[in-house]
Amino acid sequence: MGTAGYKDGKPVGEPYCLTIVTEGLVFKEDGVVYVEEFDEDFEYWLKKNKNGMVLNFRGEHHYISYIVDKINDNEIGLVGEDDFQKNESCYLERK
Repeated sequence: MGTAGYKDGKPVGEPYCLTIVTEGLVFKEDGVVYVEEFDEDFEYWLKKNKNGMVLNFRGEHHYISYIVDKINDNEIGLVGEDDFQKNESCYLERK
């Protein structure tokens, strides 16, 4: 669940990511995540690029990607990866 924004390696302010990410994700198996907001399974994958590790999501009508900063097994920070999402950031905590 998205609980804050994410800046300079720390949670700060309010989450500012698409609600697809902040409203709840359930990782079901490798490559499949359930998105509570849409009651739909999305495909996901990790890919390393020049910006670091990128988490990609693809649903029937959505494609989004975030640079990942793993804090520990229960917390991650996400920052928008492309121009469309460049101002997005959120801090997610396992529920």
